[in-house]
Amino acid sequence: MQTERIHQVLRGALSGLVLLLVTACVPPVPAPTPFTSPTPVPPSPTPTATPWPGPLMVPLTIWLPEELSPHKEKAGADLLVTRLADFGAVHPDLQVQVIVKKSHGRGGLLNFLKTASIAAPSVLPDLVVLDPADLRVAAQDGLLQPLDGLIPPDLEADLFPFAPQLGQMGETRFGLPLVAKLQHLAYSPTSFSAPPVSWNDVLSAGLPLFFPAVGQNNIADDFTFIQYLGAGGRLMDEGGNPMLEEGPLTAVLDFYAQATATGVISPLVALSLGSTEECWARFQEEEGMAVVDSRWFWTEGERTAEPGPIPTRDGRPVALAEGWVLALVTADPERQRQAMALVAWLLDPGWYGMWTQSTGYLPVTRSGLAGWEVSVERREVIGAILAGAREPLPHPVRERLGPPLQMALEAVLRGHQSPAEAAARAVQSVR
Repeated sequence: MQTERIHQVLRGALSGLVLLLVTACVPPVPAPTPFTSPTPVPPSPTPTATPWPGPLMVPLTIWLPEELSPHKEKAGADLLVTRLADFGAVHPDLQVQVIVKKSHGRGGLLNFLKTASIAAPSVLPDLVVLDPADLRVAAQDGLLQPLDGLIPPDLEADLFPFAPQLGQMGETRFGLPLVAKLQHLAYSPTSFSAPPVSWNDVLSAGLPLFFPAVGQNNIADDFTFIQYLGAGGRLMDEGGNPMLEEGPLTAVLDFYAQATATGVISPLVALSLGSTEECWARFQEEEGMAVVDSRWFWTEGERTAEPGPIPTRDGRPVALAEGWVLALVTADPERQRQAMALVAWLLDPGWYGMWTQSTGYLPVTRSGLAGWEVSVERREVIGAILAGAREPLPHPVRERLGPPLQMALEAVLRGHQSPAEAAARAVQSVR
């Protein structure tokens, strides 16, 4: 009973404490606010339609081959990305869109141009970069616009002589070359005090000469075509038909025979070399001379060898230049103006020389070569090579003349025929 009474007293005390805490937490009731009439709110204005603004930037599209892609970790890619971004900063109303495609074949640049021109013309680029052979096909198919009158005169005058021909179709210019590559000589600086430029220089040195004597698909390599051209031979008659001249070809084959007799050319070695890369590998094993691809040399070999022109009969530099050519696709005059502004931007000497050197491609302008960070002697050699360069051989000429030239070359190197006999047989087979 005593315990029961204690519990009752405690419950009463706690109830009073809770009531006190709740009462203390309740805020005082505020005094009533006097009533006032609300201020009238003016009606909202009726919204009016606002025209949707046009695009702030115009896309300027250029298609590039994989070899020039700015998206891959390749030499010069970062420079190209920066250059295109700088163009956008100078031209804030333009946005350069770069689309990279395969260089050739199905899904390649030319293939896509043809397909899109029929199925989806709206996706065609403003500019495209093609090789000279594909450019001619695209121009013949009506996919490109003429550049006559659109190239600045100062840029035209800055081009090396071979460069305009890379984009020429008859009397009309459809392309402006961007970069070039060709065959030239690499030689050991410990063996020569100056580049060997003539047949006499090569024969008197008595050192090995490595060149692709095998050819491709039974077609003679550029080296033999260059020797023939350097000896004064013509590849086409007045009617544009492929031809060979017996006198110049006999001289070339006689040079091969003399070089074989003196040990400068080893038939066994020469007829095992089918590419300039194989020539370079052999050059690394023996001091002497090797025919190299210019891009390979300027990215891989220029630290261990010196460049020189392909030696010819009289020492006059001759080369067959290939490369990549800019072409105009858009027919809209304003977009053409914008596209040509981008072309001039890419060929600006202050950047162009640095970019081409970083990629290993050769510049097509004299001012571009002046921007190369090389010795004066090397710059003079490259300039002489580019000054003597020609456009690549037309496909029908190479296909028609390559096999008889290759047969004559092999017959002389193997000792099966004299130079005069082999030359006469080659000329007769063309006729």
